[in-house]
Amino acid sequence: MAVNSHLMTPEVSAHPPAAAGGKNFLRPRDLEPGIAGVILAGGKSSRFGSNKALARHRGRFLISHVTVVLEEIFAEKLLVTNHPEDYSFLGWPMTGDLVLNAGPLAGIQAALYRIDAPRAFIVACDMPRLNPGVIRRMCHCPGDWDVIMPAPASGCEPIHAIYHRRVLPAVDAALARGQGKINRLLQQLRVRTMDAAELGLSADDENVFANINYRDDLNTLP
Repeated sequence: MAVNSHLMTPEVSAHPPAAAGGKNFLRPRDLEPGIAGVILAGGKSSRFGSNKALARHRGRFLISHVTVVLEEIFAEKLLVTNHPEDYSFLGWPMTGDLVLNAGPLAGIQAALYRIDAPRAFIVACDMPRLNPGVIRRMCHCPGDWDVIMPAPASGCEPIHAIYHRRVLPAVDAALARGQGKINRLLQQLRVRTMDAAELGLSADDENVFANINYRDDLNTLP
């Protein structure tokens, strides 16, 4: 099992808060307590052909569409990447995977070990249509859950979800067994799914979960 010991020193964000589209659940200046905002940028982008986080969409890097939304919502922020030199311009604290080549579950593990907050909203770097209102509704979902995850008609969204740090033993065990499938892990946890109505979405709004896999996706994204 390959191990990465690289950690970056936390930095102050160089991004000022920016307005983002969507239905606001709370005023943008209200930061959500007890939850860190985490971006995963560890994918190989093999289908895209280059680092898709740095592809441009509507005049911004894909990852910048994500950072400006999370900076409105969370005081504690973290970027999980094994190539911190690519993202120094963001001014975000960074950490690397502890287990290499193990997919998004390794990114979730790295994030939960690094954050100070008890929970993390974890999202992929290639989701430029994030809706801050949806994220805030997730943050205010009542109950003591291991995971809070959208489940619109299009399917569950485990890389747009809130994870509690107490799931770390289960994550560690899964990775130690070489089982990197998030959906398999979720079967062991107390998961609260939220449908489109609970998230304040209509069927036409579900593109807020759209992600980029191929270059052509940049042209077809609403």
